Parts: sequence; structure tokens; C-alpha cells
Amino acid sequence: MDDNERLIAEFMKQSRQDIADNGFTERVMRGLPESKPQHDWLPTIWNVVMMVIVAILFVALGGVGILKNVLYQYLNNALTRGIDTRWVMVMMVAFVCYVCQKALKTA
Repeated sequence: MDDNERLIAEFMKQSRQDIADNGFTERVMRGLPESKPQHDWLPTIWNVVMMVIVAILFVALGGVGILKNVLYQYLNNALTRGIDTRWVMVMMVAFVCYVCQKALKTA
């Protein structure tokens, strides 16, 4: 929780006001049906199936070779133009971590 969220939560806690409703809220809450935790599996299954299809197509259509060539050309240009390759590697690792993090959040 960052500082803004903490400040808002603290403000809301201090500003809380109870309104007398003669037990109305409790009666309504007791009258509601119990919620059962449900998980809709269809979107999850669909995401997994699509990720597998994309991975298969990526490999089948030569995506690995294309990606390898792009990275090779990028590093080759970096080396021939005198760019410090350590920063190129750090950027590549950061990019891969970013992509993996986004993929895990959406899964």
C-alpha cells in the first residue's frame, strides 16, 4: 500500500460516521443469499489454449529465427557503433522481465 492509499484509508477511518438505522442494514445483510466463491473456468481455459496456439505458430512460422536475427543485428550494430554492450544486455533483461511480468498478470 503506497502513501496515498494509506492516507486515504486513514482519513476514511477517522471520518467514519455511524448512522442509526434501527437494525435495517443488519436485517438486509442477513436476508441476502450467501455468496459462493465461483471461478469461471472458460476464460482461463481459452487463454491457455490461445497461448499454446500462439506459441506453436510462433515456432512453426520461424519466429524464433526472426527474433534471433533481430537480436543479433541489434547487438552487432551496438558493437560496431561503440555502444556499451552492458547497457544493451541490461535493457534486454529488463524487457524480458517486463514482458514476463505482464504475461503473468494477465494469465
